Amino acid sequence: MLAVAGPAQGLLLPGAADSVWRNVPMHLRVNLAGAAYRLVTPEQPVLREKKNRDVKFALKAAGGRRATGRHWLVLLSSPRESFGSGRSERADRVYELLQRVVAEYVAPAVEATTGAEPEDGTETAAERPGEARAAGALPEAGDGGSGGALEAEPKSRPAAGQGAPSEGARPPEPRATPQVKAEAGAARGLLLPGKDDPSWSTVPLLLRQSLRMTAHSLMTPVSGPLKAQKHQGVRAAVRAAQRMRMTGAHWLVLLTTDREIFGKGEKADALYGVLSQILAEHPMPLVQDQGRRDAVPEETATG
Repeated sequence: MLAVAGPAQGLLLPGAADSVWRNVPMHLRVNLAGAAYRLVTPEQPVLREKKNRDVKFALKAAGGRRATGRHWLVLLSSPRESFGSGRSERADRVYELLQRVVAEYVAPAVEATTGAEPEDGTETAAERPGEARAAGALPEAGDGGSGGALEAEPKSRPAAGQGAPSEGARPPEPRATPQVKAEAGAARGLLLPGKDDPSWSTVPLLLRQSLRMTAHSLMTPVSGPLKAQKHQGVRAAVRAAQRMRMTGAHWLVLLTTDREIFGKGEKADALYGVLSQILAEHPMPLVQDQGRRDAVPEETATG
């Protein structure tokens, strides 16, 4: 089930009968139980409306720690306004706890069941063929994107007739991952890891979850410059963030794309703000160590 709203917005949730719902950690269920009980005792006026009947029953089940998969699906895919008025602190508390359930348990569980994502940017069934190919390729000239950020690196090939190294031969030293200078976007002026660098997989879950929510909001519906054919690479990268299927190539596209390419309005501002937050709270290893790495060749030459 694809959650089109609520704390799990944009996430493909397991079915109601899946065992994932029976294994929600105890501390998350206990915290939610207390907040849900206070929200329905007495009931919020919004919960008395017929359209929010399922939300009310799901909250009562959570308050009694009797939530089933069906109840979890209702709670995680219902918009904030279904829980109470915009000024209700009790409704805010329940919604925050549900977001925590998604970030700490549901999203990692879904990632584990769907399997590891391909690191080479191969096409997935959910992506459009054109977008999938463009996600790992260089954006077209003039799109305000990363410029040469995603230029393909030539792969080393063994020479013809080259045999196995002799027993006394020194093993080849591993080559450093190519670095990318960001010429635009949230990472303008920074030296980022290459698209195949493993550091891209270390972005904390909470930051990826925040990016997923803003990406989903920006893509429903797609509007503005992102609809243009020349920006299909950026569009595919935003879709990958929406599905939490990010590769290094997707990260480079998003972090090196100018703000105006994402469009106008609060949705685009929110996504760009999360990208800036990721750079601030999770600086990439190559960015942190750049000063020391630059100094190595000079010291060697002096010595």
